Amino acid sequence: MSSLSSRPTMAFPPLHLILDWDGTLTTSSTLPTIAQIGYARNAAHPLPSWHTISEAYMSDLRAHTSTYSPPASERNTIAQELEWLESLRDVERKSTERVEAAGIFRNVGSEDVRHAAEQAVNEGKVVLRDGWIELVAWVLKDGGKVGVVSVGWSAEFIRWCLKTGLEASKEEGKGGVKVEDIDVRANEVLGWEDGKLRRYFEEEGRRGKGGIWTAKDKRKVVDEMAVEEGDGKKRVVVYVGDSVTDLECLLSANVGVCVRDEVESDEQIELRQSLGRLGVGCSHFEFMTRANLSDFVRRGGSADGSSVWWDCGFSSLCRSAVVEVTGHDRTFGSDMYLGLPHNTSMIPKMGYLHKHHPEPSLMLARFSTVIRNARCMEKGYKIDIIESNLEQIST
Repeated sequence: MSSLSSRPTMAFPPLHLILDWDGTLTTSSTLPTIAQIGYARNAAHPLPSWHTISEAYMSDLRAHTSTYSPPASERNTIAQELEWLESLRDVERKSTERVEAAGIFRNVGSEDVRHAAEQAVNEGKVVLRDGWIELVAWVLKDGGKVGVVSVGWSAEFIRWCLKTGLEASKEEGKGGVKVEDIDVRANEVLGWEDGKLRRYFEEEGRRGKGGIWTAKDKRKVVDEMAVEEGDGKKRVVVYVGDSVTDLECLLSANVGVCVRDEVESDEQIELRQSLGRLGVGCSHFEFMTRANLSDFVRRGGSADGSSVWWDCGFSSLCRSAVVEVTGHDRTFGSDMYLGLPHNTSMIPKMGYLHKHHPEPSLMLARFSTVIRNARCMEKGYKIDIIESNLEQIST
């Protein structure tokens, strides 16, 4: 390293990481598992099968889709797509009322939900994505916040799944990760004798009707979470989701990230197709790791709906420049770069990655380690000049 500078630095706010639940924090839908809580609790009562409930929902959805105008092929603006998503409110409402009328979750209590969640995680029926604990720990460690928002059920179930996952990984209480630090917002299955479900917006202290049912509802909850931060800190919102129900949140966040598995689910395919039809750019998150972040930092994010990112999980996000800069190394000057695409050569005095390095991600790790070892991220310092010789940087 050649020198440190006291030039003015740019303090990047900590993150507010908000994750969708089904298909994002988990690898698949948890709805069938949650439904079984009600069937087990009410085994003595004659109930319609969950297949019957699901088919009735799909029938309503198909009927609504067939008559809605404009059809998907003619919806080419974000406004049109959001209107379509909001038009699904009645379909979702009818589905909830159908479940209530059947009494599937009649008298379901907290112990029923806890037992089912613990069993589901321990038996692999609910699988939490690899890297989620690491990601949450990164965010919380630097004063960030973490939330989970779902249009499904249930907040209680989600909390117990997360707690069980933390305990299974022996991470409970370590690295700053506690389930109590994760703000979970969802509808609830804790039922009354008449089988009525607890709808999020009708809970005590909230003004509104219905549950979290649509993309607009999700956006409302995310905005609500930001308002309730209460500590006066400005945070950069990173939203991660996998389906069109996440579209509005993905587009409104400072950083929106779509989860795409190697074999995409139907929900992931639908979201990818919608983004493409709407002309919303969607690059692999790896490129954010190597991108020039000066402009991004200067404007404090880019919640303009022009682009989102995608990744197959949380690994790239854990390694990314967003976490790196907004996490431990939050002072960031206009000449500081964590990396550029491979076709950029090493430029003296500017701190870029070498295009010929065989493992850019390893080089990035070395680069960050050298920075920390030099203690140049302590208060009052920033990186200004980095030796142009790659070997000198790596030693």
